[in-house]
Amino acid sequence: MADPVERYRTFSSYLRGRYGGRVWKVPVDAGLTCPNRDGTVGRGGCIYCRMESFSRMQSRLDIDVAVQIEEGMRSAHERQGIDKFIIYFQTSSNTHAPVEHLRALYERALSFPGVVGLDIATRPDVLGEEVIALIAEMSKRTDLWIELGLQSSHDQTLRAINRGHTYADYAAAIASLSALPLRICTHLILGLPGEDKAMMLATADAVAASPVHEIKLHPLLILEGTVLADWHQAGRVRELTLAEYAVLAADFIERIPAEMVMQRLTAEAPEAMLIAPRWALAKHQVRRAIEEELIRRDSWQGKHRRL
Repeated sequence: MADPVERYRTFSSYLRGRYGGRVWKVPVDAGLTCPNRDGTVGRGGCIYCRMESFSRMQSRLDIDVAVQIEEGMRSAHERQGIDKFIIYFQTSSNTHAPVEHLRALYERALSFPGVVGLDIATRPDVLGEEVIALIAEMSKRTDLWIELGLQSSHDQTLRAINRGHTYADYAAAIASLSALPLRICTHLILGLPGEDKAMMLATADAVAASPVHEIKLHPLLILEGTVLADWHQAGRVRELTLAEYAVLAADFIERIPAEMVMQRLTAEAPEAMLIAPRWALAKHQVRRAIEEELIRRDSWQGKHRRL
């Protein structure tokens, strides 16, 4: 079981154990694009994706990466006294660029005092041999996270949401990364169009059996200006209720090995962009609902793991 006071293993508890105190993730927008938008594998992106929705960034393409890092570190230090930082390349696919450009970005981030690690968000289909070699080099110099967007283990779902890659692509990427001294985080969405509970839990089982270290889980968010918004208006997709999501997330957590970190259990988007579910705006309420469901069951992470 996780920490006795926790029903699941949180990212904050992992960081405290690893670094002996609080660590702040500083999100940056490196101005990169996505192979599912620029024509490499497709155009238009995933049906739910709106790039400027990432966290509170609202797109920072006009602000130099170094300035973003400086601002984020200064704010965390002044407001909360934090002096250890992970630089989080969050927006878009942060391995989708020439290797020397990527190297310069990562080196710049590591040059700041107090930086203890890099967190690179990307897709499984932009991890070629040269990129893997660069990641291997970086993993020997700093703590390194690679976050891979998967969303579902079902190829029919990946096609339906226009992901532009397959589950086999993800498995190949995991095989390459798992040989390196780094941490792998997989992104997953509950409530995708066409998926029932059995399919969602099959994804949980697939990820539970893979050599990943962390999971980011969140409900499907329907944002203005996306294909998914059109589907929602036409009645082709409905949002989960908070009660439904809490039950599904608890089911999911029960199937995940206790040693994995549940880095995130919900997601946020700017209020003006979010069509549904509106309850996602209150992330503390979402986490509380999941925790209360686990308490109601007297359950915890890994209780029903399928070996």
